[in-house]
Amino acid sequence: MAMRTVLFHRPRFGSVARFVLFAVAAWCLSSVAPGLARGPYRIGYTPSARIHVEARDRLEAAYERAGLAVEFVPLPQKRSLVQAVDGVIDGDVGRIPGLERKFPTLVRVDVKLLDLVGVAYVVKGQRMGDYRPELLATLRAGAVRGVLWAEKVMDGHRLEQVNNYETLFGMLLEGRIDLALASRLSAEDVFRADRARYARIRGLDPPVYHVPFYHYVNIACADIVPRLEKALRELRAEGHWREDDGN
Repeated sequence: MAMRTVLFHRPRFGSVARFVLFAVAAWCLSSVAPGLARGPYRIGYTPSARIHVEARDRLEAAYERAGLAVEFVPLPQKRSLVQAVDGVIDGDVGRIPGLERKFPTLVRVDVKLLDLVGVAYVVKGQRMGDYRPELLATLRAGAVRGVLWAEKVMDGHRLEQVNNYETLFGMLLEGRIDLALASRLSAEDVFRADRARYARIRGLDPPVYHVPFYHYVNIACADIVPRLEKALRELRAEGHWREDDGN
């Protein structure tokens, strides 16, 4: 009877050991520091909204302090929110408190970035006196699409919505709306860019809306929230920005 020789492949111990060590190291890295084991977190913001730009700058420092890579994705305000809710991006740079109740897939980083101060703007010369909520029921009001606080204060009253602040204040000057709702930061940024054009616009006192502004991430990224909160507290305590900056 002919004898067959069967060849057995014996893996070298060194190769197996290296594989096991690599697998263990990868598991440790993902379990201990999940943020470092993935690519940049993609956070939506709106470049035309000054409050978003200010929030982005503060978050950039916070992510760096927390050891997390981040990429800021320019998007219209409403699209940024929708994509953060749906998990298309990892979060939205900043929104008003309570958003997590309306959108359960969002998690708030519970250290404020800055204060949002919403103001009603009108054309000078109109005898309106101080701001009062009754004005919203009688005047034609406008806001940038996706600005949730404006929708909230309108409480069901008609609100003209546009894509950017330049269009909003243009409508106010042309008489197509009587009152423009905007964050003070964003409005003043627009006015500085063309003082002559917007010289006839003034803000009413007191402010319409004044709340803290918070960063939100999709629930899939909830593990990084404690690290971001710690980083924001440290940066604020170290004086990286003043308490009243951003109003």
